[in-house]
Amino acid sequence: MYKELLSKITSFQEMKGDDISALIAKINAGEISDVQIAGFQVALLMKGATKDELAHFAKAMRDNCVPLRPKVSGELMDTCGTGGGLSTFNISTATAIVAAAAGIPIAKHGSRSLASLSGSADVLEALGVNINLNPSQVEKMIEEIGIAFLYAPLFHPVMCKVLPAESDLGIKTIFYTIIGPLINPAFAQRHLLGVYKLELLDTVTYVAKELGYTNAMFVHGLDGLDEISLLGKTRINHLRNGEVTTFEIQPEDFGLSRCKLEDIKSSTPEHNATIIKGVFEGKILDSNKDAVVLNAAGALVVGSKADDFKQGVALAKSIIESGAAKKKLEELKEMSNDF
Repeated sequence: MYKELLSKITSFQEMKGDDISALIAKINAGEISDVQIAGFQVALLMKGATKDELAHFAKAMRDNCVPLRPKVSGELMDTCGTGGGLSTFNISTATAIVAAAAGIPIAKHGSRSLASLSGSADVLEALGVNINLNPSQVEKMIEEIGIAFLYAPLFHPVMCKVLPAESDLGIKTIFYTIIGPLINPAFAQRHLLGVYKLELLDTVTYVAKELGYTNAMFVHGLDGLDEISLLGKTRINHLRNGEVTTFEIQPEDFGLSRCKLEDIKSSTPEHNATIIKGVFEGKILDSNKDAVVLNAAGALVVGSKADDFKQGVALAKSIIESGAAKKKLEELKEMSNDF
């Protein structure tokens, strides 16, 4: 099967869904060697994956993950992005906490950084959160406090087998740039997903639609951020009930001031954790807070807590300034360590 599939890829033929499902299942079962995995990744990178192939890969990866089924009212939401854009402090992680404080059930998917100084797992550890939880513990946290961190390596055995080849070869394949954020093991149907390249925005949106997302925003800062940008304009694809609306926003639309990258740039996990705590404790009132507010506004719209960005910005500010986000972070830290 592997040799036939590799032959198909190297002759630039499109793969069928059954072929992709079989390959991912065999990788999961340990029936494909490291050399074969690397050869497949290079061949696929050279051919380029079609939108339909990407959708089949995402479905197959979901079929081979460790599934989570927390019992919650309402649809789960994630804020995991692609990474790879201009490097800022962990805005999407802070956004997840604000959204949870608003009452949106959050299954925050993520891992350690592959492209920046601090990934979501790195900053959460620096904040004192225990990220190494088993499925039942994660489910219990979502059910009881409305948020948990899903450390990707614990739930995606296939990803653990394909990422080392990417790292050794020094390449970025679809698993890193597109598939990873879309394979939340709790199958969250809502998502605020930052995309690091403009040309991938419509592709990610298409795949998410094929996966059955009900309400999600796919965002790209036109200055190069994989976040809703405080530097300038952001292009947004809003997928809702099967329909996609595309529009652009900028900070001044909501009374926020633009900043420079160095104002919100990433540093060590410890430094980024200090920023997040400072914002939640009311000690940091500058662009770092505004960046969280603007992204949280998008999450609040996706989570049906705000009708539009204007309402979302006002609500995000209220959640932070009331201390609710700080309290939610403390709950996340305490319960994760109680296990």
